[in-house]
Amino acid sequence: MKVYFYKLKFQGASHFGDTGIDLENVSEWVNSDTLFSALINAYSTIYGKDSVSVIIEDFKKEPPFLVSSLFLYYGKNFFLPRPMMDEHISKDLKREMGKELKTLKWLNVDGFLKWVNGKDIEKIDIEKMQLALKEYKQAFITEIRPRVSLDRVTQQSSIYNVGYVYFKEDAGLYGLVSFKNMAYLKEFEIMLKALGEIGLGGERAYGCGMFELISFQEIEGPLEKIVYNNSDIYVLLSLYHPLDAEFNNISDKLVAYDITRKQGWITTGRYALPLKRQSVGFFTEGSIIKGQIPKGTLIDVTPLNPPYELSHRIYRYGYAFTSPLRSIK
Repeated sequence: MKVYFYKLKFQGASHFGDTGIDLENVSEWVNSDTLFSALINAYSTIYGKDSVSVIIEDFKKEPPFLVSSLFLYYGKNFFLPRPMMDEHISKDLKREMGKELKTLKWLNVDGFLKWVNGKDIEKIDIEKMQLALKEYKQAFITEIRPRVSLDRVTQQSSIYNVGYVYFKEDAGLYGLVSFKNMAYLKEFEIMLKALGEIGLGGERAYGCGMFELISFQEIEGPLEKIVYNNSDIYVLLSLYHPLDAEFNNISDKLVAYDITRKQGWITTGRYALPLKRQSVGFFTEGSIIKGQIPKGTLIDVTPLNPPYELSHRIYRYGYAFTSPLRSIK
């Protein structure tokens, strides 16, 4: 299995967030399920729905590749979610720097490797992580713009707000992809480039989310240590929805975790439909799971009694992309 690394440079504003009323709520990073759906839709615009059906069937049997969520890079710094386990931090240090620890949602590679090696973390380490977090927050700005909508019947106007993210010149998003079937290497690159022309996230009608693929290569350097190690305990770098068989003893495997529930409107190819997919729960990035490497699955989120406009099933990506803990040399 080979892991590749890629960087995306965005050409303008982006809107990453849940669709709905609260359009001002945006994120500077993208979950793995959103990324996968966007890649599949982009591929569909090039090769059609039949080609996408082949890919989906391959994933239902054995996923040919696994994707991480998209995380932020800024210059030479690449950020990752902080693992939720903190038992290697002393109680005294937790009391002294409890507020600082709570704000550490993101770590650079050095901080991440320090966190996962299982050794005691000292005050100076947390201070370095805080400095890296300040740099993270400087990599982008968020802007809220007012919009006006008109009622179709009464023509009365109402104002609502939309949030946008702008990345600094040397900042953007990066992802990791692990190939089980190298025949998909070129197809994945095609997906990325097509998605860059269409746009990732919401508000694409206004030109949001368009990007350039500026790097796509086999992983190297410090990032290799994040994926190429053996362990019996793992941190999630993607969302994860367990297989039915994995649910049987999932409570015994969970060490530290958080859960999110995702829902939203259905997009097929270039078309958005006035249909909502079924909501589904995931374990979030940074969650810790012990035992064998978690697998995950594609989840069928097709609406109940779908109308004729929807000619295919709707799936959400729930496969796990993991990093080993306590095995970094």
